[in-house]
Amino acid sequence: MSFPAMPVRCSRLFFLLLLAPAAGLRAADFKRDIAPIFKAKCHECHSEKAGKEKNGYVFDNLERLKSDIGPSCQIVPGKPEDSPLMELLTAPAGDKRRMPPKGEGLTPKELKLMREWIREGALLEKGPSAKPGGLPPLKPAENKPVPSKPNAPAAPPEKWTSTTGEVVEAGFVAMEGETVVLKMANRSQPYRVPLTRLNEESRKRALERAKSPPASKGRN
Repeated sequence: MSFPAMPVRCSRLFFLLLLAPAAGLRAADFKRDIAPIFKAKCHECHSEKAGKEKNGYVFDNLERLKSDIGPSCQIVPGKPEDSPLMELLTAPAGDKRRMPPKGEGLTPKELKLMREWIREGALLEKGPSAKPGGLPPLKPAENKPVPSKPNAPAAPPEKWTSTTGEVVEAGFVAMEGETVVLKMANRSQPYRVPLTRLNEESRKRALERAKSPPASKGRN
C-alpha cells in the first residue's frame, strides 16, 4: 500500500509529539492486534526488511513508524476519523486510493481493531508509561538517488515550517510523490520530509516549487 508527513531553528528538521498517553485498559494492542494486520496487508509495499519502502513508509520498523503518528500525520492519535490511513483503508473497491491496492482489503474486524487502536492513542507499547508515537529526528536520505536535472542550480535556502511550528532553513531539491526532498547548507545528505509533516503554507510552496523551473526557485 502507499500513501499520498525544535528550539524554533535547528540544523536538522525534527518533530516532537506532545500528547498525553491514554489511560486505562485498551481493547486493541499493537503487538497482538495491529502488527499482524500491517504484516498481512501492508508489508508487500511497506517493509524495511523486504526493501519495500513505497513513498518512504514502512510498518516493520517501530522507530520509523513513530514518525507517522501525530497531528497531521497518517495516524492521528485519538482521532481515527481524522487519520488519512483510515481513509485509505476504507476506500471502496475501484478507488485508486484504496489500500492495499491489490488483494483483499482489511476485514470489518481488522478495521474495527485499527480504529480502536488509533482512538486509544495509537500506542506502540503496553503499560501506563506508554506514549503515543513520538517523532524522532528525520534521518538523511542515504543511499537513495535524488532526482534532479543535470547541472541544475541549487535552490537557495528557504524557511520550512512543520505542523508543530518548528522551522528549518533548507533548499528545495525535488518532490518524490508525497515527499519533499530538502537540502540544508551544512549537511551533505538531503532529507526527505513527508508533505503531511509541513504546515499548509510550506506544503503549498513545495508544490509550487515542484512545478517551477530551477531559476524561479528563490527565497520566499
